[in-house]
Amino acid sequence: METSSAPVQRRVAVVGGGAIGCYMAAQAHAAGHAVTLCVRTPVERLIVESAGSVFEAPVTISADPKSQTAVDFVLLATKAHDTPGAASWLMHLTAPTTVVVALQNGIDHQERIAQLIPGVSILPALVYIAVERIAAGQIVHRNGQQIVVPVGVNGEKFKQLLSGTDIKVFQDPDFLTAAWRKLLSNLAANPITALTLQRMGVMRDTDIQDLARGLLSEAVTVARAAGAHIGPDDVQATLDLYTRFSDDGGTSMLYDRLAGRPLEHEHITGAVVRLSERHGIAAPLNRAVLALLRALNQSLQHDVGTSEIAG
Repeated sequence: METSSAPVQRRVAVVGGGAIGCYMAAQAHAAGHAVTLCVRTPVERLIVESAGSVFEAPVTISADPKSQTAVDFVLLATKAHDTPGAASWLMHLTAPTTVVVALQNGIDHQERIAQLIPGVSILPALVYIAVERIAAGQIVHRNGQQIVVPVGVNGEKFKQLLSGTDIKVFQDPDFLTAAWRKLLSNLAANPITALTLQRMGVMRDTDIQDLARGLLSEAVTVARAAGAHIGPDDVQATLDLYTRFSDDGGTSMLYDRLAGRPLEHEHITGAVVRLSERHGIAAPLNRAVLALLRALNQSLQHDVGTSEIAG
């Protein structure tokens, strides 16, 4: 008896109308799934620019959590600090059979989300995709197509969900180390671009490279104390990664500052500083940068209503 090789259509909800959320909604739709993009402020259309082409992704767009029912997958794409604001969406969209994929920065995905939806499967995911939101419901994909998840049943389900799309899902047996490597990729470039209001070209400056090396080296020491298998080679690999970005590329933290949105510093630089204190490790450079980011964030608080979850 012949069996069909066509992918099974799933019900997918993407929570968060920022750059990554919009891109993931478009990709899930391209995979043939029924997709709802969940936002606070409605938008009429989802427009994606990628690889020189512009297209509309005809997903359903909702601003009403109470109108939703449980789906197969929730792709949580708010900023890490916006997670509590997604509680109503998560309550209505999840059931014991739902897999919540946390497409967020940080190293504490499970702890951050589990308290909001006890008993629901949570799959942490590390996103290596550079996307810029240039207007509500309109994004530009810059580069990158990789997402890393832990090895396991849910990781395999997520990989199958995006089968046939541009996104490549990799399952890493040492996810703690992978999470720290992802944190390193954000740790220097995100704060430096946000604080200087410059794009990635600033990372080619010699003095900035010295600062970045110091920030990354402190984090590697902390990461090793936390059980991650990383070392000095990861510092250089991260610096090399920065040089592969175009000078006009940006970071999520820079985009947030430009848009007047709150910053994600507590889950990036703040995570390093908190764990350095826990393990009794000095991290003066990261501590200084965190102080500057906190002061900057204070000036952005009046725009909190336009954060990533707002869409």
